[in-house]
Amino acid sequence: MISLNNGQYVIGFDDGYQLGKTANFIFDNGVHRLGAVEPTLKENSLFYDGEYFKVGEGRSAITEDKISDDLARLRTMTGIAMELRNAGLHKAKVVLAVGLPFSNYGRDKLRLIDYYNQQNTLEFSYEGEDYTVTIVKVIVCPQCYSAIASRLGNMKDDYLIVDIGSKTTDVVYVRNGLPIESKSITIEKAMVKWIKEIQRDMKIQTGKDIPEHEIMKVMLKEGSNLPSVYMELIHGMMREKIHSLELELSERGYSLDYINIIYVGGGALMARDHAGKYRNHTAYDCDLCANAKGYEFLAGQMLERR
Repeated sequence: MISLNNGQYVIGFDDGYQLGKTANFIFDNGVHRLGAVEPTLKENSLFYDGEYFKVGEGRSAITEDKISDDLARLRTMTGIAMELRNAGLHKAKVVLAVGLPFSNYGRDKLRLIDYYNQQNTLEFSYEGEDYTVTIVKVIVCPQCYSAIASRLGNMKDDYLIVDIGSKTTDVVYVRNGLPIESKSITIEKAMVKWIKEIQRDMKIQTGKDIPEHEIMKVMLKEGSNLPSVYMELIHGMMREKIHSLELELSERGYSLDYINIIYVGGGALMARDHAGKYRNHTAYDCDLCANAKGYEFLAGQMLERR
């Protein structure tokens, strides 16, 4: 969260298809509507517009977009509450900085701004504490590019920035600190699809149904109680996924043999631990909050120029 001179705050929120992320907090993106029934526990509970919700337990189903219902707004309110509580605030005027996949940015930017502006005054309770938030402005940033925006001035060569997300992988080509839009793409290969494929293959090889969250633990190196032989199988499957992604990048004309590669975000953890032959000129920024921090940085830059 960035404090502005006019008393407003910039809060970046990365609404992923697995995790919601602010600059300082990460939570599962699942939203469960409880209606008028007050939850037994305050943890992960949100009260808004006369209804209770649990936000941050499990993963929501992947949808075509995130603006056809209120779920993205509820996740955003949760992220804002986490940042405000961390700063000891319960009332604030907020510049909301959010993101879209690089290739969808121009098409969907205005729709996303309109979505948040439809209800820009939010009064709600999160984990038993009341918040009043006025969204004074919505700034939309391109994913992947945002994750490295603060470092562009130091990138004096050709770089390929790869952001393996939950639904898509964004690839941004940077030359001498400037993104080359005509050489930047979005690929329909990403974590959720890979996890489902790993679950299927593990079922075939072991006869066991491995929960998604256990595979995520192995991917993110959070520690898992799975047998070591299962983890070895999962790691082998992950290596195949990264190899498949790098092969597709090569087939799309990127010269991976010499170009600098930077993996960013949560996917960087998977790429780092299962890298292929390009490791010697590949870097890994494993900060899961990189895009959210980048949204705040870009929004701050835009506001300073006005």
